[in-house]
Amino acid sequence: MEGRATASTPAALPYYVAFSQLLGLTLVAMTGAWLGLYRGGIAWESNLQFNVHPLCMAIGLIFLQGDALLVYRVFRNEAKRTTKVLHGLLHVFALIIALVGLVAVFDYHRKKGYADLYSLHSWCGILVFVLYFVQGQVQ
Repeated sequence: MEGRATASTPAALPYYVAFSQLLGLTLVAMTGAWLGLYRGGIAWESNLQFNVHPLCMAIGLIFLQGDALLVYRVFRNEAKRTTKVLHGLLHVFALIIALVGLVAVFDYHRKKGYADLYSLHSWCGILVFVLYFVQGQVQ
């Protein structure tokens, strides 16, 4: 073996990555703008606590999770250990931010006296979060 073989990068990959980052940042910005302009903003200790939920879910489970999935493609010529650490850190940050979103919505429901897990959205959300967590434990 002469040395480490480098994987070839498709020519259009940088454009796809740039487009995905632009799309993700646009999603986060539009969610923040929607919450700020039409829903009154976000705050933890007020009626605006519920608004933390969609922002955290957009950042964690869409933007950061997508970035974590792209790490192996974007950094294919880097050391495997480095890419694994970055991949893992992005997934951990995504999980923590999503957990903050879940805590916000459950805490808001508790303060308001609302029932938890009363809709299909809430059950599907819990299922997604649990499967995301379990999938991270299995790898």
